[in-house]
Amino acid sequence: MKILKYVIGVALLILFSFLMNILFHLDEKEIAVSPTEYLPTPLNNKLEEVKEIEIDSINELETSIFEYKAIFKDQNFELYFLDDLKDQKKIFQKGFKRILSSDLNVDQHPEFWLQFVDNKQTKFLGFQWEEGKLIPLNFPEIKGRQRFGYIGNDSLYLEKGLLVREFEFANDSFAEMANGSRKCYYTFGKDKSFILKKTIDYEK
Repeated sequence: MKILKYVIGVALLILFSFLMNILFHLDEKEIAVSPTEYLPTPLNNKLEEVKEIEIDSINELETSIFEYKAIFKDQNFELYFLDDLKDQKKIFQKGFKRILSSDLNVDQHPEFWLQFVDNKQTKFLGFQWEEGKLIPLNFPEIKGRQRFGYIGNDSLYLEKGLLVREFEFANDSFAEMANGSRKCYYTFGKDKSFILKKTIDYEK
C-alpha cells in the first residue's frame, strides 16, 4: 500500500511539473509575439504609412510648410499650393542632397533651402515665395574665423528659429580643439539679410 501511494505521489509530482512547464512556455510565447499581429487591419495600414513617411524624410526630396509643398526631382524645383503647381525652376547644380522649408522671418512667405554636394563641395541655394513667384536668396558663405580648418561634410537644419549650418574642421590652431565640428547659427530678416548669431565648436 505504501508503494502504491509512493508511485501515485511521484506520478502526481511529474504531472504537476509537466503542467507548470507548459504554462511557462505559453508565457514565453506571449511575450515573444509582436503586438502588431493583433491589431485590426486599418491600424496596421497606418503603421505601414508611418514607415513610408520615415523613408520619404530620409530621401529628403520633399518638404511642406503652411499649405505649400516643395519637391525637387530631375533637376527641377517645383512649388505647389495644395495640389496646384504655382512655380518651378530648372536647377542645373549637381549632387542634390536635401530640401528644407521655413518661415524664419515670420512674414508668412515661406523660404526653401536646397543643399547640393558635388565632389565634396557643398552649395546651398535659397528661395522665398513672394508676390506669386520664387525669389532667389543669397545664402551666406562661411568665411573668416568660421572657415578656418573647414573640411566639409556639411549639413543644414533648423533649430529654435535659426538656420544652422554644421560642418567638420581640422587643424584649426585658433580653436579650443584642433579637430571637431562647427555649428554656425543664422537669423534671416524681413529684409532678406542673414546675420551670424553664434558659432559653436564641439568634438566629434
